[in-house]
Amino acid sequence: MNFNTHLKNFIFRVGSGIANRAKIIAPIDTGNLKKDIQVFDDNINNFEVEIGNTKLAPYAKFVHEGTKPHVIKVKKMKALANKKTGQIFGKKVNHPGIKANPYLLNAADDFLGSLEFEKAKDRLAKDVENEVLKDIKASLKVK
Repeated sequence: MNFNTHLKNFIFRVGSGIANRAKIIAPIDTGNLKKDIQVFDDNINNFEVEIGNTKLAPYAKFVHEGTKPHVIKVKKMKALANKKTGQIFGKKVNHPGIKANPYLLNAADDFLGSLEFEKAKDRLAKDVENEVLKDIKASLKVK
């Protein structure tokens, strides 16, 4: 292994820790939001990971960032209705907006202050130390 591999492992470990915390604190309605939180490591070679949701929970952005008050209008149906309560609203409704619930940012803050993060840093330091020692031993030559 080399230093880059250890750093990539560390970054993925941190991303996974944040994702796991987000799954604990994310709000639940259908469960899709929690189930869908993932670590995206497409750019791990650039030492980057992203934590977020896929299209399984297309409303994730609105939950995380909130929405301003807005009007919802009928597109195909005759009236708007609440599926859970069966309440019918009519052809348009003034939605009051949604308060932001930044569960991903909160999870990152929580994880970065945790013992689990400290252990991940210690593991990275130990891995790097072992690589340095291995390189030093390999460079020693007896004449």
